[in-house]
Amino acid sequence: MTIGRLMLVVLEVEDLERSVRFYRDQLGIPLKLDIDHGGSDRWISGDHAAHSWHDGAFLHFALYQSKGGVTRNVQIGFPTANLTETHKRLVESGVQVAHNPREEPWGKTARYIDPDGNSVSLTESTN
Repeated sequence: MTIGRLMLVVLEVEDLERSVRFYRDQLGIPLKLDIDHGGSDRWISGDHAAHSWHDGAFLHFALYQSKGGVTRNVQIGFPTANLTETHKRLVESGVQVAHNPREEPWGKTARYIDPDGNSVSLTESTN
């Protein structure tokens, strides 16, 4: 049996509106808000915001309003076309920087802290 590539990332957040402002308005991920459609499954019911990428392999990213637990102490990463510009904009808007842009083998990378304390890396690929 073979397990394929990662296709889903879901974070439970303390304050959905605040997290949407960070991921959509500051990072630029085009999240769409959706309301609770009922049910008791904490991973597919409740108010949330999500976006799916269909270029290349499918990946779905969602933020759900917490129903008793908040995702903490994880790191997720996204590509960016121009890390220098993005970093400047994030710093000017008050986003907490975990580490400034630096060259890594996979590209220029910086890390930031989301509203729930998770580490979000942004990478400008050198390929």
